[in-house]
Amino acid sequence: KHKDFCTDEFNTNQLQTENKDREKQDLIAKIEDLEMTIQALTQAIDGLKAEIAEMQVQLKRAGEDREKENKEFQMTVSDQRETQTLLKKALDFLADFYSKKAALLQKQEPAGPPPPAGFETYKNNA
Repeated sequence: KHKDFCTDEFNTNQLQTENKDREKQDLIAKIEDLEMTIQALTQAIDGLKAEIAEMQVQLKRAGEDREKENKEFQMTVSDQRETQTLLKKALDFLADFYSKKAALLQKQEPAGPPPPAGFETYKNNA
């Protein structure tokens, strides 16, 4: 009786040990799998952080480039406005000058004495 009991307990113990060993192997495999997953995700995160850093640098450069281009544009606009002002002044000066000259030309009197009273205006007889 006692031998049967011991044999049953031994078999039960061996069965439980095998089950626990299988369970342990499964858990070890699962841990290894999860560690590989963690490693892969860590590498992916590091890669993405590097990409974010690069994009931030590019964003900063783009902002600096836009700022330079805006300054250049503002200088161009300022130069064009100055040019327009100067051209307007030159146009006003020339218009004033030529209007005075035209007024002087209109006020000029004929050269020499007036024609004698018996002369008529010249007409072509052809």
